[in-house]
Amino acid sequence: MHIEHIGVYARDTASLSDWYTRALQLHEIRRIERGDGRQPVIFLQGETGAVVELLPTGESALAKDLKTPGFTHLGIVVGNLEVEAERLRTLGIAVRDIRETSNGWTIGYFSDPEGNILELVQR
Repeated sequence: MHIEHIGVYARDTASLSDWYTRALQLHEIRRIERGDGRQPVIFLQGETGAVVELLPTGESALAKDLKTPGFTHLGIVVGNLEVEAERLRTLGIAVRDIRETSNGWTIGYFSDPEGNILELVQR
């Protein structure tokens, strides 16, 4: 078994797809056009790994926090966290809470435009 994809509901799938493409360097691998003026379902992936499925919703977002029970963040492995954090800063994205963990990893957090929490991990 392996994780194939994670679903992320979004108020604007096209806009969030553009952001993930710029910020995370993901690329679109599939799009399901739904017609009737409804937003598409968009599938994104990096070089390898799980797919991010963006699904449209009209619901209001709930506040998200790392300590809230349930799924809390999407982890992204990077070769050099400092370099990636600087690249994100040039896009206007602030990486916060950068720290070394007790096992020697370096991690930092940021949020997408819809408030979903993302974590950079340098192992």
